[in-house]
Amino acid sequence: MTLQHQLLTTIILSFFIKNGAAQINITLADPQPNLIEVYGGSFASGDIDNDGDQDLLMTGITPTTALYLNDGSGGFTDIIMDTDLPNRAFDSVTEFLDLDNDGDLDLYFSGMNDGGGIGEFTRIYTNDGSGNFTLISNPDLPQFRGTGAAFSDIDNDGDLDLFISALDENNQFISGTYRNDGNAIFTPAQSGVFSFVKYSAIAFIDIENDNDMDVIVAGKQPNNSPLTKLYINDGSGQYSVDNINTFENLSSGGVNVADIDSDGDQDILISGDNANFENATYLYLNDGAGNFEALQNSTLQPTLFGNQAISDLDLDGDLDIVIVNPNGSIVYENVGSNNFNVAANFTGDYIGDCLVTDFNNDGYPDIVIQGSSHETNFYWNNSGSLGASDFGAESIDCWLSPNPAIDHLQIRLETTQADKNYVIHDLSGKIIQRGTLISDHSSVEVSGFSNGLYFIKIGSLAPVSFLKS
Repeated sequence: MTLQHQLLTTIILSFFIKNGAAQINITLADPQPNLIEVYGGSFASGDIDNDGDQDLLMTGITPTTALYLNDGSGGFTDIIMDTDLPNRAFDSVTEFLDLDNDGDLDLYFSGMNDGGGIGEFTRIYTNDGSGNFTLISNPDLPQFRGTGAAFSDIDNDGDLDLFISALDENNQFISGTYRNDGNAIFTPAQSGVFSFVKYSAIAFIDIENDNDMDVIVAGKQPNNSPLTKLYINDGSGQYSVDNINTFENLSSGGVNVADIDSDGDQDILISGDNANFENATYLYLNDGAGNFEALQNSTLQPTLFGNQAISDLDLDGDLDIVIVNPNGSIVYENVGSNNFNVAANFTGDYIGDCLVTDFNNDGYPDIVIQGSSHETNFYWNNSGSLGASDFGAESIDCWLSPNPAIDHLQIRLETTQADKNYVIHDLSGKIIQRGTLISDHSSVEVSGFSNGLYFIKIGSLAPVSFLKS
């Protein structure tokens, strides 16, 4: 190893010892993936072609609805579908789900087609296993717009059922469950017990850990006042109103459920506007028996016509929160004991939606946001950037040549590795390049790198340093 190499290695180690390992590190993608600019719609992600990565569907107020296949590293290719999807589809719900129990992901798609001659619509497309979709008839499903749709197995028969709360194509309120026959055909099951609300947000939740799916619904009533209601499942898919808990009445926001305080039960995160037209966000903690209490002195930002997501962004074992808001979107790091620190700030978006999933297969969930202010923005999660304890200058498992490298870095693995995925970091710990080695003897192009010190990490091996000159 040259003196220059030793010196730079000492500098990088000193830097990381001083600054510590990275926590949540979310950065705006530059360049942005080649995705459509869109707002007022929704996202769906899932592995539709069974190749091990997350594909992406985007729709909204835009000339087209786009379905992208992922190359495994977060590179997206728009595909032309044999079955047309509604374009300019806003107030929409899009979900990739296995609705016919054949082991692949089908597509649920509802919303409003703007100017395309369709109007309100509700459609189900089945997947042939390779990402080819076929529209199937579901005559009993209402045609509607709005975000008020959610799926779960409400009757414990092994397939996914549907709950809808919205205004239909005739401007009539609908609110009820629809049961799946196992082949993605849905029929009405229960109504009457559910309050009518529009602009709704719905989430299924097992509040008392009895293995059936209860449901919480928030939205705007026919008199335009907000309402939040919890409905209890008797285990067979029949619901009754919960008369124990009291939630803030909210509408035009979002509802998410997850075990946020890591105590083994599901909590509720809800946002929207209240009866005084004030924006609010509440985190309700579950005591394990289905009794909820709002977290006091919460610093989570309020939002209206935004959305939220819950995910373990830094893979530390607890769940973090993303909230999209017109005045600025925020990532909150869960630091334990029901405390949340601001970890990242994004530009705000109105009529927004967000999706959090791992698009580049590095284990860390990435973020894509749409909204009327800035349309589509994609953010990489670089929380896996290396810290001091990760770095090493030499490795008995990996040999690099030439070092310094000019155009290509030759890599020879001295021990056979099943996992040949690699990540290259720069001095700051930022991920510069990802890929997969084709064999134990491979070459990686580094001609586009600036001169300096880099670290390459292959699978579970310790990172190895190299110079680019």
